[in-house]
Parts: sequence; C-alpha cells; structure tokens
Amino acid sequence: MCSYLLSPCACLKHGGALIYDIAHRIKDIRERLAEVALTNKDQLHLLPSHSHAEPQQPPQFTSSVVDEPEIFGRDLDKQIDDIENPSIYEAKKLRTLVGKASKSVPSALHQLTCLRTLDLSHPYYTLGSALEGLPSEVNRLLHLRYLDLSNTRLKELPETVRSLVNLQTLKLNRCYYLCKLPEVIGELSNLRHLEVENTRSLKYYSRGGIKRLSQLRTLSKFVVNDEWSVIGELGNLNFLQGRLDIRGLRHVKSVNEAKQAELQKKKNISALLLNFGYKEYEPDIGHVSSEEEIRRMEGVLENLEPHKESLERLEIQNYVGSTLPTWMMSNITYLLLMCCPNLKVEPQYLFPPRLESLELLEDVGVLSKSLMSLTHNNNSLKSLSISSFPHSSLPQGLNQLTSLQQLIFNSCKYLDFKPEELKPLIMLRKLDIFHCPIMTERSREEDWSILTDIPNIEIDDKDIKSRN
Repeated sequence: MCSYLLSPCACLKHGGALIYDIAHRIKDIRERLAEVALTNKDQLHLLPSHSHAEPQQPPQFTSSVVDEPEIFGRDLDKQIDDIENPSIYEAKKLRTLVGKASKSVPSALHQLTCLRTLDLSHPYYTLGSALEGLPSEVNRLLHLRYLDLSNTRLKELPETVRSLVNLQTLKLNRCYYLCKLPEVIGELSNLRHLEVENTRSLKYYSRGGIKRLSQLRTLSKFVVNDEWSVIGELGNLNFLQGRLDIRGLRHVKSVNEAKQAELQKKKNISALLLNFGYKEYEPDIGHVSSEEEIRRMEGVLENLEPHKESLERLEIQNYVGSTLPTWMMSNITYLLLMCCPNLKVEPQYLFPPRLESLELLEDVGVLSKSLMSLTHNNNSLKSLSISSFPHSSLPQGLNQLTSLQQLIFNSCKYLDFKPEELKPLIMLRKLDIFHCPIMTERSREEDWSILTDIPNIEIDDKDIKSRN
C-alpha cells in the first residue's frame, strides 16, 4: 500500500529543493528589475546605486547615521539633487533623505513621517544658496533620529523641534548665523550628540535647556552668558566624552558657580578648551576693571578642575589671571596657552610631567620671556610652537629643552635670532619658521648649515639647509 505521508527526511529533502527553486526565482526577478531600472532610470527617477556585480563594495543599510554621500535608489533610502522631485513623495516609507546642496526644504517634507535620517547639510558654506530655515512642520517627523543642517544659513531652530523626541544626533556645525538654541531643546530627552562647531554667532543657550539633556555624549561647545546660560547647566551632563569647549568664562560670577559645572565627574572628557572670551584663537580679553576681577577669574579656573586621569589635552584662552591651575599636574600631553598676558609662573612651578606638545599664542606673560620653568621637570616635551610672539629674542631657557624634536615659529614679526642659538637642541629634527619677516631676511644671510643635527629646516616653506 502506498503511503501519502512523507517521512521527516523526505520533507527536508523536498523542502530543500523548494527553497532552492524559490531562491533562483528571486534572483531572476532581481536581475530583471535591475535591468529595467538601468534602462528606464530617467523615467523612474532612480539614481545610481551600488551594483550587485561589485561584491567588493559594502552594502548600504538604512541607518540613523549617514557617514558618506552615497546615492540610494531604493524606496527606503534616497539621496537626491532635486528635493522637489515629486517621485520621492510616493515613497511614504522613506527612511533616509539626503539632500546635499539643497536650496530649500522639501515642501512636502512633513509627509515623510517614517524618516529616520534627514541630511540637508551643504558640503561647504555658501552665502548665496544655503538653507535658511527649517519649517515648523518638522514636528511631524516623530521617528527622526539623525538631523544634519551643517553649513547652512540657519539662524534658529523652530520651537516645534520639541516634538522630535527620538532625535539622537543634531548637527549644526559651521552655521555661522545661528545665534541661539531654543529652551525646548531640553525636551529632546534621547539626544546623544549635539554638534555646534564653528558657530561664531552662537553667544548663548536659552536657560534651562541644556541641563535637561542628561544623556548627552557630545557637546562640542557651551557658551556662558550673564543673562541666559550659566555654567552650572553642565553639572548633570556626566556622560559627556571627547572634546568640550566652554566659552565666555569671564561671566562666571563666583568660585561656587564654577564648581557647579562638576567637571571632575565627567570621566570621559579627554580634551578641554577653557576660553574666557568668545572668539577661538583670537584675542578677546575684554575689559578688566579691577584686581578683584582678576582674582575671581583665577578662582574660576582653579575650580574648573576636570577628571585628571582622563584629560589629555588642555587649552586656556583669553585669561587675565596671573596663575595657572594646580590641577595641571596630571596626564596632560598637549597644552595650548593663548593670550594670557598677566601670567606669572614661578621657577619652581612644575608643568605637566608628561607634556609632549606646547603651543604659545600671542602674549602669554612671563612665558613669552622665559621657559625656565619647563626645564625643571620635563624631559618629554617633543614639540614647541610659538605664534604671534611679542618679543624679539628667544625665550630664556628654550635652548635647554633638549628633548625637542619639532620647533615652530609663526607670525612673529619681531623675532630675531641667529642659527647658532639653537645648536644645543641636539634632538631637534624639524625647524619651521613662517611669516617672520626678520628671520626671512636672515635666511638669505646666515649659514644655517651649521645646525648639522637638524635635518629639516624650512623658512616660509623653503628648504634652507639644501640651499646653503
């Protein structure tokens, strides 16, 4: 008698054949669709995508982060040149929309309610065509996780961004007209990364907004302002990591207020920029009226002590105090001091013992005249850069920094020294001198070949040793 029941082995056998057949059918359908798309891409409004015949190219996935400007031709992911192309609005399930160099926001953007990634940034800043605003209807993009508006002419964000409760990354880098962030930004409870690098007009954050973003990992800049944002708003942001740039520190009113930033609790901050002005790498000291004000700023700096074990890079700019903080004796390997004209460093003061790179910009007080304090306990300094130096002679003690391997002078219009003054620097491998007019003239007169231990000497990008 013939049985119509299949054994388990038979089921597996026939099932395997069935799966194999289906797989081949799917492959055939995909190849036919690819052929149709290639033939009719203009009519279908599809853009080139990675071919399946190029296995060396990694596949493109829908993601909340877009790291490269690749072009997608699927319904779920598209990068477009014409954001008013009506074909994109037929894709109601669009997840990723990248509109590089767009002049405006898509008029039907609010219809794309499944968007996870929206990138309307420009590859570079342009005065004439950059995006100027974000419509209030953005509040309908409830699933949005990644928003990039970098290099645009955006002045402010609409209050309706408060609805983007799933947003994790907000990029506003190089938005030069951006002047403030709304208080409602504090309602973006899932925000992890807030990037506002090179936003020169951003002088304050609305009070109470930033302090509620307790899950922030990235905050590229925080601005202290008398009337709006106070430094204590950083107190609760203990997950911050990487680089933290704090501006406007001259508006911190007291030592106790500085302590409220609780920088010691931020164990993942590796680079810290403390700027008492607003301008970056430009003199911006402001008006200092009294000795009491100077002492206040010294106290503020001392009480902005970071988590010393994790801090590797430190920058102090536009500081009128006379002392450096005692907590600098840590693991810092890079130190930049800019425009600290009243600085007084006693000879017994010890710099960070692991310091490898030092940059001095503008007038840095006694350090513009003497680097003897660096010679007492520092055998690891490998690089020294001096810019906009206010004096004519080399700082005392510079030629005793025998561990130096690179020495740079930039835009020092009064600087005047002879090559033999650097002969004690036997470890020096590279000497660069830029925009120092007196030294440029000396390069035509002096014999730099006497510095036999320095293989690379360049003055205004010209190889001096080979010429001599």
